[in-house]
Amino acid sequence: MLTLFRLASAPVFLALFIGSGSNPFLPDWLCGRAGLIACLVVMSLSEISDILDGIIARKFNQVSDFGKILDPYADSTFRLSVFFSFASQAHGKWIPIWMVMILFYRDMLVTVIRAFGIERRIFVHARSSGKIKAIAQGTVIFIVLGLAIIYGEEFVSMKSASTGAAVTSVAHSLMWIVTAVTVWSGCDYLYSNRHLFSGAQGPKA
Repeated sequence: MLTLFRLASAPVFLALFIGSGSNPFLPDWLCGRAGLIACLVVMSLSEISDILDGIIARKFNQVSDFGKILDPYADSTFRLSVFFSFASQAHGKWIPIWMVMILFYRDMLVTVIRAFGIERRIFVHARSSGKIKAIAQGTVIFIVLGLAIIYGEEFVSMKSASTGAAVTSVAHSLMWIVTAVTVWSGCDYLYSNRHLFSGAQGPKA
């Protein structure tokens, strides 16, 4: 149920972020800074549910293969929804879309790797690089939303940077870290599970 909550919260965040932006379709009291605060609340609830999900599953011995697959899918769906929102024009395009696409392609790569594992009846376990990637993404999301709420949208937006110096925008600069960690995580998953593509059995853990 907690995992499904995270899945359901993704379109809620998307609607709040876009609907409170430059072309608002939400009530006035949910526009601008108030809308960003609402987004931060949804993000916080999603991250809390992710933490509780693992704790409860382990404590009550409810860990399942289905849950191991659905959990990272829910995480990816929510965080990608957030980053696609940041790349939209709703609040001034905080980050470039090509960075978000790298995040998307990495998650699709891991999905393909897991599919190959299912075909060979080998479960692809979560790796520490994936957890580090999730922490980096979640941390940057909190920082960007927090700075936008405190200092204003232009403080983190690419439009606040002078022509030819867009990399100086706060969100853009932080996304370089996220993108690098995400690429490293994708390479780690691909290299660690290369046996799935070569025909060798390889380790099952």
